[in-house]
Amino acid sequence: MQLFRQVSEFAPALSMDQINGYLILYFYPKANTPGCTREAQDFTALLPEFHKLDAEVVGVSPDKPETQAKFIQAKSLAVTMRSDPDKALARAFGALKESGGILRSTFLIDRAGIVRAEWRKVKVDGHAQEVLETLRALYESDRRINPLISARRAVRALAEAPVSREEIETMIAAAHLAPSCFNNQPWRFVAIDDPQTLAAVKGAMPKGNYWTGPAPAIIAVTSKSEIDCQLSDNRDYYLFDCGMAVSNLMVQATGMGLVAHPIAGYNPVKVKELLGIPDDYVLITLVIIGRPGDPETLSEKHREVELGPRNRKPLTDVLFWNRFEERS
Repeated sequence: MQLFRQVSEFAPALSMDQINGYLILYFYPKANTPGCTREAQDFTALLPEFHKLDAEVVGVSPDKPETQAKFIQAKSLAVTMRSDPDKALARAFGALKESGGILRSTFLIDRAGIVRAEWRKVKVDGHAQEVLETLRALYESDRRINPLISARRAVRALAEAPVSREEIETMIAAAHLAPSCFNNQPWRFVAIDDPQTLAAVKGAMPKGNYWTGPAPAIIAVTSKSEIDCQLSDNRDYYLFDCGMAVSNLMVQATGMGLVAHPIAGYNPVKVKELLGIPDDYVLITLVIIGRPGDPETLSEKHREVELGPRNRKPLTDVLFWNRFEERS
């Protein structure tokens, strides 16, 4: 299945701009035919269950709106219908046969406008129930913490294996999609993969960062306050915005099976000089890039952290309701 395909560009054609939940979009060949009638009736019967899961069900066919309206009335249907006379929407979703006819297909689209599941060459019997069960599982999953965020760790054990420039660009592209104050996009990245430059940058780190040795790449994150919002009470927003960008980068790396480990331990003046970063820029962090390696290469202290449970303070230590509290 072709999952996670962006469909937001099709929202105007669907007139679905106001839908804030999930969307079940199903394509059917022709109103009032036996199979299409059963499918619409099955979705109608289960519509209250779909609504409990914040989902709308929309059927799309090449029929004229008047034909669809009569179909709804004659069969006592409750699902929404949309006319696609030139089959542009069906074509965009790949719901057309080679002959030009409609391929009976269903797409489950999430709140972000991303296709999360799809069914092609649909057999009507039991189909609506299957879609509902898939939605129910997805609904529960989406209400939990994103598994990539849960899986991310500050891995130190690195393999001596290359990371391609394409992979590095993908991570940085994810970082570049982060929000920023007035969309200033203050982050600047220097991707380091030249062996000589890598060695020089690693040489500007303390002994405690010995584990960076095998890293095939490092991303330097730099910016300055003047290129982002400077607000009252010393709120120079560039640091926050760059932090959000690095967070995107780390989540993307985790999904790609890569390590992206930001560090603070390095000589910023020396590294800025090595990379040609101007003096008025702040070298906020270096993100160590690599592939997971053998923990046996680490010191005993680092190996214990690497293999141990994730250590987080209780949420009650950092979450306050309605008024700040000073806690140790």
